[in-house]
Amino acid sequence: MYSDVFCQVYNTFGWNYYPEIFGELLLQWLRRQDFHPKTAMDLGCGTGILCEILHKNGIRASGMDFSSGMIDIARSSNPEIDYQVADMITFCPDMQFDLITCTGDALNHIHDLSDVARIFQNVLRYTAPGGYFIFDILNENEVSTSEPFEMDFSETVRVWFQMTREDANQVNLKVRVFENGALQFEENIQETVHNPAAICDLLRQSGFTVERCADRLLDDTNHGTTWFVVARKPYPIQA
Repeated sequence: MYSDVFCQVYNTFGWNYYPEIFGELLLQWLRRQDFHPKTAMDLGCGTGILCEILHKNGIRASGMDFSSGMIDIARSSNPEIDYQVADMITFCPDMQFDLITCTGDALNHIHDLSDVARIFQNVLRYTAPGGYFIFDILNENEVSTSEPFEMDFSETVRVWFQMTREDANQVNLKVRVFENGALQFEENIQETVHNPAAICDLLRQSGFTVERCADRLLDDTNHGTTWFVVARKPYPIQA
């Protein structure tokens, strides 16, 4: 679970730009598909940015995250949205949703493929018939060791980021926070690089139809460092 300090760093200088970009892409995708979801669930919602975008566009959005610090920030931003602290592996709400999302490589935080399979089986249960499950995973060809990146968190606080590729399947993000030049905090976040073909096989075994697995959600958008997967829950076969 992310520490409260990391959640604050994330919220101020972290990855909020990604759900903002993805949210606009998703709205374009929905329009092109002529798909009009009434309800949505964002798994690993972080600080709730994507939920906010969907909510503002007339979709009753909900979110869940393993980190209580992330959910606290999300709830403070918009108390009208239903947020839950939960484990994605066991999460299985009673209601069904027209749209399920899971972005920001949240699934790469799940290291064991058997746990990924369990997530997919549960997601199928709470996806409405004909509903979509859209998520991203790290692109194994695009994730590599980077140079350290620094930014000023305040006049006295500096934040240091670096991503390293531990081996073929492991990525580590190290975050350090300095105050007046002294190290105050360090966090290491490990992610597993999953094979997209294996992920799609697990989706099909769970009962989803895989409609897309590509390095972009829309063909006319920029190439990214993730694979985008679009899966759909089939309608029941009529007797």
